[in-house]
Amino acid sequence: MSKEKKSKEKKFENAALLKAIGEKIRTKREELKLSQGEIADILELSYTQIYHYETGRSEIPITNLLRLCEFFNVDIHYFISEIKNENQEKLSIVKYPENPELEKRIVAVKEIYKSENEDLIIGVNNCVDSMSIILKKRQEQRRDNGTVKKTRLGRTGKK
Repeated sequence: MSKEKKSKEKKFENAALLKAIGEKIRTKREELKLSQGEIADILELSYTQIYHYETGRSEIPITNLLRLCEFFNVDIHYFISEIKNENQEKLSIVKYPENPELEKRIVAVKEIYKSENEDLIIGVNNCVDSMSIILKKRQEQRRDNGTVKKTRLGRTGKK
């Protein structure tokens, strides 16, 4: 693929991303029944900046996006997840496999954290930490077994 074509695709993806973020900003603002000017005053930005963000005409500095997240009381993923590109494929910062069971568990863990129940949060943390240790040990064993097999094959090949 030529550099020119890659550049055009990148610009399209960026434009789609900016437009999608802008639509979410507008949606949240309208839910709160605020004007662009009121949001601009509260966040100490210009009305024009808010307008350009909502229409996807300007890139949003991460600091301003984080300020919007704080103001709207949303996680940054609200703005950047489930954005669709030209092929209508989902784009996401974190890509999970299409696995409904995994999605259910992710939602459950988020709900536990939102509940702010310290005992439940400690339980989730301990469980995840334990499973991570088990996974790392298994990966190390597989890696070590692969190294042993390669060493044996190497010696066999030399004889």
